Amino acid sequence: MNATAANDAVLSLRHGPILEIVFNRPEARNAMDLDVLAGLERAADLAEADDAIRCILVHGSGHHFSAGGDITTAVTMDLERDARAWITEFQRTFMRIAALRQPSVAAIEGYALGGGLEFALWCDIRIVSTSARLGVPEVKMGAIPAAGGTQLLPRLLGRGPAMALLLTGDPIDGRRAYELGLATQLVEEGEALDAARRVAEHLATLAPLALAGAKKAVQAVWLPLAEAMETERRIAAELFATRDRREGMTAFLERRTPRFAGT
Repeated sequence: MNATAANDAVLSLRHGPILEIVFNRPEARNAMDLDVLAGLERAADLAEADDAIRCILVHGSGHHFSAGGDITTAVTMDLERDARAWITEFQRTFMRIAALRQPSVAAIEGYALGGGLEFALWCDIRIVSTSARLGVPEVKMGAIPAAGGTQLLPRLLGRGPAMALLLTGDPIDGRRAYELGLATQLVEEGEALDAARRVAEHLATLAPLALAGAKKAVQAVWLPLAEAMETERRIAAELFATRDRREGMTAFLERRTPRFAGT
């Protein structure tokens, strides 16, 4: 394992083809401040620069994923321009992680609240423990979740369940999150990270260009259907010209495990 500290607030841990991004403020329940955002930016730099990184795994140190934005910073913001700049930085950073070519897996234990849940929503796969608590409590503090919460929750859950979370601010447990489709896998308390690692290890064996292509194609779902279908056709056709596509199909016919090189 290779470890690189993006800063003290975020760690980047390299396990072969997997890059682990760890929120590292356990004393603050991994609340997010500008140091966390800077650490995420540096982790994104690592992922973009290294083709050998095949998957990203995100989790929190200690008992929690992340309790959200650091209120000790936000409470001092009285000017709209300051709040806009702060929110913009959160949105830009989270969306950059989501746009990485590598698939991302979030392992959620404890609190995933506010910005913590929003970050998890930008990840491709979410695994939660039964004792996890997920929610967007901002309305209880006179605010709204503004790092994607009001947009991603309705897209993921549908309007009704999303509005219940957004308007009440009440959290749900891991089991309810799984029932709603907010999580893709439910595990017992303390098992989320191990389960997420297994998923990440599996993803790391697949064709990286195909995984990146699938992520790009899914983004087109917000386009008109004709444009979205054209995007799907273009990406699928581009993949047919890759060595990995030929290797994958040949390996299938030869009944062997494919060896994907990312070319």
